[in-house]
Amino acid sequence: TPWEGHDRTADGVRPLLKEVIDRGEFPVPKSGRAIVPGCGRGFDTVYLGRLGLEAWGIDVSQTAVDAAEAFLQAQPSPPPGVLFKAADFFKFPVPAGGFALAYDYTFFCAIPPALRADWGARMAELVPPGGYLVAVVWPIDGARPGGPPYSVDVDAYEEVLGVAEGKWSKVVDRASELSTSDMHKGRERVVVWKREGGAHM
Repeated sequence: TPWEGHDRTADGVRPLLKEVIDRGEFPVPKSGRAIVPGCGRGFDTVYLGRLGLEAWGIDVSQTAVDAAEAFLQAQPSPPPGVLFKAADFFKFPVPAGGFALAYDYTFFCAIPPALRADWGARMAELVPPGGYLVAVVWPIDGARPGGPPYSVDVDAYEEVLGVAEGKWSKVVDRASELSTSDMHKGRERVVVWKREGGAHM
């Protein structure tokens, strides 16, 4: 997406993603799979792969997947277990055991609001109890019409995730401290939810 490259570190990773992981603000899974829907050029997927996770980047665009593969192969030491797939996030087969970690930055805000309930249901299918969902909630623009990117807020995510019904519990919810881009200052939060329902197998 045109807004994907804004406010990233030298290695392309979103500062908020690195902040919340580097500071140990939630128990980051040490093994298992991670998924990044709408992975674009793959920066965040490769970063999660460096944490020791089998990181899947999913994008409907073959062009994006090709660019992500090129980025991965250009690394001095590409992390093993990174996989990019040109696929429909809502329909691709879920591997046995699902994903211990999901990360959403520019996917939720890119889909039409009518699909948000499907996004919430899909996250519940992908992340088993005990797993985590990390979201950079952006752009928080109130009642601004139009998109993409469509205006979002934390409540929009929690409504479709079923947080009030106990399907997920919130672990982290705060504003960014390191945003450098005017496109992001005051318009984003990092939120982490834990999938409830029993121990993660």
